[in-house]
This record gives sequence, structure tokens and C-alpha cells, in this order.
Amino acid sequence: MSKKIVKNGWVYNYDVSDEYRRKYDCELTDVRYVLGEQFDTDKQNVLVCIGINPSMALPNFLDPTLRRVQDYAKRSGEYRAWYMLNVYPQRATNPNNMDTDHTYDIEIHLRNLAAIEELLSTIEQADVWCAWGAVIDDTKRTYLSDLLFGNEDKNIQGIISLFSGSYHFKAYGATTKGYPKHPLLIGKEAKLKNLNEVGLKGLSDRSIYWLLVQPFFLYLAVMMMNCPNRHSTVILWG
Repeated sequence: MSKKIVKNGWVYNYDVSDEYRRKYDCELTDVRYVLGEQFDTDKQNVLVCIGINPSMALPNFLDPTLRRVQDYAKRSGEYRAWYMLNVYPQRATNPNNMDTDHTYDIEIHLRNLAAIEELLSTIEQADVWCAWGAVIDDTKRTYLSDLLFGNEDKNIQGIISLFSGSYHFKAYGATTKGYPKHPLLIGKEAKLKNLNEVGLKGLSDRSIYWLLVQPFFLYLAVMMMNCPNRHSTVILWG
């Protein structure tokens, strides 16, 4: 079961567990869905960062990765808040300690989807920082790609599918193998760029757009196939 705390500008959504340790007045459990900070109500835009999995960060106790995200959001002068999301919400300082294809828990993915969807319902516009790195293609953890982009054959909804609206996907840069760079690699004066400028492996503004609109076109195709007068169907775009 998940629990959400909103206090002193912080948003913290995590899994409740009988086994936890209290640290800095917060419950530290094995699963974290959302961690973020609201700091400037005069701004409209929000920064949403998608990493691969959470480490030990808590409200007011950020790890080096989250300090980089916080620093970028505040020094840019563009955002009213920042939020950290992850492809798989299991806490692990070392990604090699994450669940493998044989042990991963689809239930926490479903709760992750619900937590992200709830958060996005409160956001009108955002820059989405792609920051999951090369681990997304870990051969021992192929489920990670499914959880991010979705897998229709396995009936898995991807996190990306939730971002339909005024969201602008960006990245700091690409690794030598074409994956979005980790936030720890961003320079102090660097700026996020549109995906087409960065050159990510199999990822661009256009590919993200297709992932978002594809379900609509599949639905439309089914409707047309079941329409008795499908040869005279007219589609009106508003």
C-alpha cells in the first residue's frame, strides 16, 4: 500500500511497510514512487525527472543525484517545482542490486503508474528530463524497458504513456552508446536540450510522440473496422 505525504513544500509518495527505519523524521522503506519539492508558486512550469530507480533520498535529505536535479530546477529560474520519478521504484544504491527478470514485482509497477498519474493530474505543463541511462537495456533486467515504454504482448503499460499533454521531453546529453545521461554528469552551467538535439538511441521527440498517440490510432482502427459504413467514415480534427 502506498502513502503520500505533502509537508513544507515536499511531496513524498512511497510504499508503507511494517519493516522500515525512521530517518530525518521520514519513513525509509524499500519502495519510493515520487519525491519532489514545490518552491516557487509564481512559476507555471515544472521539472519532472525520470531516473531508473530510487536510491536513499528523502525529503530534506537528498542524495547526490537529487541534489543535482534540485539545483538545476532552482538555478534555471523556469520552474515552480521539481519531481523525481523512476522506471522501477525499488530502492537500490547500486542498480545491480535491483530485481532481475525473474524477481521483479509487477504490483509495485502498477502502484508506480497510479502515483505518477495522480501527480501528473496536478501539473499543467512540464519539462520531462530523460535520465535513465544505459541500465534501461540491462540484459538481466529487460523488464525495465517494458515498464518505461510498455509491452503490448505482455499487457504492460509503460510510464511514458502517461505523459500526454503539455510535456516537453528533454535530456542533458547522450552517452557514447546513445543513452540519456545521468543527472550526476550535468555541468553546473549546462542546459537541458530537446531530444532531437541530443541524439539518443531509439529516442526522439517524434518517437515519444508516436508512443503517446499510437493507442489512439489503434483504437481508431478498431472502431473503423467495426463500423458498418467504414468506407464513408469522416474524421474531424478540432
